[in-house]
Amino acid sequence: MQTSYTFFDVPVVRQSLIQKDNFRLTTRDLDIIEFILEMKFSTIEDIHSKFFKFNKLGEQSTCLRWARERIAHLVKADYLKTVKDVCHKTLYIATNKGYLFLKNSRFDRLFSRPLTDVDGRTYDHDQKVIQIRNKFEESGFVKSWISERQLSEFDEYRKILPTEFRPDAIYINQNGNRIAFELEIARKSKERYQQKIKKYIDLIIHGGPSPIFDQVHIVCEKETVLQLIQDQTELFQPYFQFNLLSKILK
Repeated sequence: MQTSYTFFDVPVVRQSLIQKDNFRLTTRDLDIIEFILEMKFSTIEDIHSKFFKFNKLGEQSTCLRWARERIAHLVKADYLKTVKDVCHKTLYIATNKGYLFLKNSRFDRLFSRPLTDVDGRTYDHDQKVIQIRNKFEESGFVKSWISERQLSEFDEYRKILPTEFRPDAIYINQNGNRIAFELEIARKSKERYQQKIKKYIDLIIHGGPSPIFDQVHIVCEKETVLQLIQDQTELFQPYFQFNLLSKILK
């Protein structure tokens, strides 16, 4: 789990769906802003993979041109902004204006608040979580994704999951099961894994008739880390599943 980011609260104001410069936001534009708010940031490649993978004829697209043009419009209209000092790629985050527009357009839902920057210390981890989410949703394996930002900000999750035991996401799979998702790219101490596993087991077994999740899915970048965590879950195998990152992203 990675939990390093900053955000700010903003007042709610009503805005027209049609802007003065005749730039009209589409449903896909709103989905893009929502996705970026949930995942902290996004690259153009991830936006293309999720929202522009097929053209109007239903054919698979390998060109980033249409994604770049649309994102450029969203940046120019101040719904998104670029971040260029974190890594070799340009990153996109939602602006205050983008957040307000989304909130006012979909007023019956809650949204994560906009970030002011991207934390380079967690960039690699967060980027891989985005890629995994896209792979899972593309395959139909995942029907709904509750991001770490939502788990951190929305009361229904935040009160149950303290920061030190908060997973990277909770997803709902094609069978309707709620799965806590963890990506491990750096080895932690055995004691740390033992504490977290104990907390997860407690939430599953003693979470009442409707626990916050039913199983835990752990993806590891290194085989040695996977084996270390797997050894700690030997007595509770039905509640855990494991994968190597390379097998998911291949």
